[in-house]
Amino acid sequence: MTNFRQIFENDWCGIENFLKEVLSPVFGDYEQGYDILTNDPEVRQKAENSNITEIRHAASFDFFGSELKVFDITVGDDKKLENNKVGIQAIVRQYINQFEGALIIFHHQNVENQEWRFSYVEKRANSKDSTSAKRYTYILGKEHPARTISERFDDLESKKNKGETILLSDLTNAFSVEALTKQFYQELFSWYTWACKLSTYPQGKGSSVKQTDKNNETNLIRLITRLMFVWFIKQKDLIPSWIFDEQELKEILSDFDSQNTEKGNYYNAVIQNLFFATLNKAIAERGFTDDDKAYLQYGIKTLYRDDNKKSFFKVSHEEITRLFSSVPFLNGGLFECLDKLETSENGNNIQIYNDGFSREKDRRAFIPNALFFQKEKDGHEGIVHILNRYNFTVEENTPSDVQVALDPELLGKVFENLLGTYNPETSETARKDSGSFYTPREIVNFMVDESIKNYLENSIKISSEQFSQLFDDNTSEIKFNDNGKILNALTSIKVLDPACGSGAFPVGILQRLVSLIRKLDSSYDSKQSLYELKLHLIENCIFGSDIQTIAVQIAKLRFFITLICEQEKGNDAKNNYGFDPLPNLETKFVAANSLIEISKKEENMALQLFDNGVSQTREELKNIRAKHFSSQTAKEKMHYRTLDKECRERLAKLLEQDRLYDNEDAKQLASWNPYDQNAVADFFDANWMFGIEDGFDIVIGNPPYIQLQNNSGKLAKLYENQNYKAFAKTGDIYCLFYERGFNLLKDNAHLCFITSNKWMRAGYGEKLRDFFAKNANPKELIDFAGVKVFESATVDTNILLFQKAQNQKQTLACVTKNMKYDDLGNLSHFIQQNSS
Repeated sequence: MTNFRQIFENDWCGIENFLKEVLSPVFGDYEQGYDILTNDPEVRQKAENSNITEIRHAASFDFFGSELKVFDITVGDDKKLENNKVGIQAIVRQYINQFEGALIIFHHQNVENQEWRFSYVEKRANSKDSTSAKRYTYILGKEHPARTISERFDDLESKKNKGETILLSDLTNAFSVEALTKQFYQELFSWYTWACKLSTYPQGKGSSVKQTDKNNETNLIRLITRLMFVWFIKQKDLIPSWIFDEQELKEILSDFDSQNTEKGNYYNAVIQNLFFATLNKAIAERGFTDDDKAYLQYGIKTLYRDDNKKSFFKVSHEEITRLFSSVPFLNGGLFECLDKLETSENGNNIQIYNDGFSREKDRRAFIPNALFFQKEKDGHEGIVHILNRYNFTVEENTPSDVQVALDPELLGKVFENLLGTYNPETSETARKDSGSFYTPREIVNFMVDESIKNYLENSIKISSEQFSQLFDDNTSEIKFNDNGKILNALTSIKVLDPACGSGAFPVGILQRLVSLIRKLDSSYDSKQSLYELKLHLIENCIFGSDIQTIAVQIAKLRFFITLICEQEKGNDAKNNYGFDPLPNLETKFVAANSLIEISKKEENMALQLFDNGVSQTREELKNIRAKHFSSQTAKEKMHYRTLDKECRERLAKLLEQDRLYDNEDAKQLASWNPYDQNAVADFFDANWMFGIEDGFDIVIGNPPYIQLQNNSGKLAKLYENQNYKAFAKTGDIYCLFYERGFNLLKDNAHLCFITSNKWMRAGYGEKLRDFFAKNANPKELIDFAGVKVFESATVDTNILLFQKAQNQKQTLACVTKNMKYDDLGNLSHFIQQNSS
């Protein structure tokens, strides 16, 4: 048997060796190819523009009567492979029409200690269009684990040696990221259930703190989220190797036993100090708590902590600070310790514990060392070993370009799947209780595109020809006469996902906006300019709300990763190694009940003619939050949070004086604290929370599916008096989201949801159907009938896109009776061919 792993985990071995050692044992004999650039001047010009120095059609294998071609592409040493996607895609598309599939190797001229890429390009079924080609890529080389691809090629070779026929599906499976994701999740879920049994967190406040496993599910999902974020940023060389190296840790930690289930000094000494006092603290300000300054430092959670009786460390505190000094300050709130101070009735400060970051043993979290490092034993394995087996990438995959590695979308899938764990309090799954299911990327991209197209058509009236060019992934640069108008529309758009979950739709919106803007403005060609563009869009254009705090945290995390993608680590520690600290997204993504509105008193609306300082105070609050968005130090953030609280309280009093709100409602508005990551607001107000007064251009998402009569009608009672025209006691919560989304739109703006399709036929949907007929302009309705869109749900679904305008009775309708799940990537084409 071939030792594939030795080949994949080393420098590029050369095309002749690769054909002989890797491909021939699987696919058999081959015909030699030829040099392409010598024979094709047009391709040669494209190659030169992309710094591609050589393209060889290296070989052809007979594959079911058609050719499986192999291409060897050499890229100049001064161009990173990851930054050369556009040029590579253009070359791939040049040839995809000529064959059903191809294997392509990308590498540098100087291959020593350089990564290389191995891609399979597949034409989608029944497609004659090169734009439908999908590229699956492994990143290989000395720094990249190659267990997955090695095992898959072992399977292919074994099948070949048994005399079995290698099918096209076998080749596709060898490059399948879906199988990789499932495998990873199964291993992670096994670890999660094990960790729930072994871990404890402190709960309570003051002297009444005790260790408990009561909130382990939430606490451990948060831990997984933070750990996976760290693993992602390891790909950018931001995390030193010693942090996860057992041998090095033995030289740093006292009494460190990596296999022990009774000791947790690794988590307390290394991981907590990494999270809360390194990634969340400027490099020059890092240091340990000081006994002589205990009173002054009480409650400060950005200082390193050691055990107050026996040190965690073999080395000095100065050495620990030095070891962490190669990690840049990231900011952003993800690593903000959730332990907090509360003022008691007698005026004393009392510590409330959530994360358990403390010098005192009974007040800190206990996560045993074995959970991180245990070698496989009794069906359990440490999470560091699990993570080490996989490749991670900070780049989000797209429908046409997939890296066979774990990308940031995985965070969302992991979160939604962990919600499916058994919840003993409700005797239901947590996912069913929350009604959440992760939306496939293909559906997200379709809905995002349709929403933006309708927004542009409505706001600046661009032509169908312009649309086709703008949304054509083959087009890299466009020059229209009205480029400026389109750019202005795209950079001033306001989009809300009122049930944002772990961020699939907000991230999808960001990706598409960046793609469109780059086509229209070529100045966004550097990482710094892309960072600034993304920052602008995140700050001004994209908003989200969800009733689950951990979902909001993951959504923010995915935005942090997309910003980190556009930065490269430098060498200057004084300049934070060239990294701009991440923004604070607390007032961009909020934990709130999107369905409950605090309404103004209609009878007193006329009193707004005389402004009692409300507008000025609102503007002041908006400015405070804009400054907090980019604030970095804990002191600076606390300053703006204090100003925010004072401003909210003043504004609530003014609103009460103006008699626009009831006394209790005004107090409720003032008490909402966007900076408390554990709290969920029991109302949602876009103006109060985001400063959006006149509504959104797009409301998009996948609202939860929960019958209102569940749990003895608890939800029905909650929403019965919220004045929803579509309310029915026997109905589903997503019906209310349609109406709430409508009310959050500007006039003539658009909503696009994917929901259960029962509202179209069920009795409880009658009021919703009537609401649409009288108030909205349905533009697209796609009924998926029996097509299973959600892998983890059996619910039948539809996509509805409507405009907040008079019904024009020109709905484009489509039923996907004969469509398969694999056809979702061609959904737009399918609808064009089958709509009425």
